[in-house]
Amino acid sequence: MAENKERKLQYHLRIRLFYEERNFGPGVVGLMTLVRERGSLSAACQEMHMAYSKAWKIIHKAEEDLGIELMEGRRGGEHGGTTVLTEKGEDFLNQYLAFAEEVDIFAEKVFHKYFPV
Repeated sequence: MAENKERKLQYHLRIRLFYEERNFGPGVVGLMTLVRERGSLSAACQEMHMAYSKAWKIIHKAEEDLGIELMEGRRGGEHGGTTVLTEKGEDFLNQYLAFAEEVDIFAEKVFHKYFPV
């Protein structure tokens, strides 16, 4: 087997938090982050190329498993409604992001311990 000096060994971790079913992970985090930035689930769905109905489905599944409401929709007037993260949803998202960042730092160290460059 020829040695390929241009390629670099990599790894990938996917963190999911759950009680019963693996519902809170990168997809829900991406949706929540975009909802926080855009103020709209519809805009988040468009950016993620995801059907609005699918987005609500995965959000509701995560909410059921976690036992907290992550976001809420508000009907609007002439400019349409908005979707916002609930206070608990905002807190949970921030905790997840902080946890994931620490896991990434630790995983990088362990990876290089076993697969030094």
